[in-house]
Amino acid sequence: MVDPDSDFTVPESVTDALLPRPTMNSILAYAESHVLWQHCCLHPPSFNKEVETFWIAMSGDAGNTEGRGWASIEPTWIALLYVVLGISVHQMDEGHASRCGLSHGQLEESVGHH
Repeated sequence: MVDPDSDFTVPESVTDALLPRPTMNSILAYAESHVLWQHCCLHPPSFNKEVETFWIAMSGDAGNTEGRGWASIEPTWIALLYVVLGISVHQMDEGHASRCGLSHGQLEESVGHH
């Protein structure tokens, strides 16, 4: 969580890049089974719990007091999330990308596949 007295604001370029939850979860499942072993930089069960905490914070449901949004997420964790997603998409073939809900065009656009 972020220091509540912090005046950090997440830039729109970061918030606008957030993928739909099902797409992100599919990419993260791919990451866990195909990518993370190469880097050994995080513990998948702990990271998965952090992702769930992220989605709770992002939910903003009227009855959910935990849905505090972007302001409650540590900027370095947001960076880690996007790095894991980016590395995973970069290493995907078209078949995996399609199963994750990404089109061929999105795959090329996001990682420069040729």
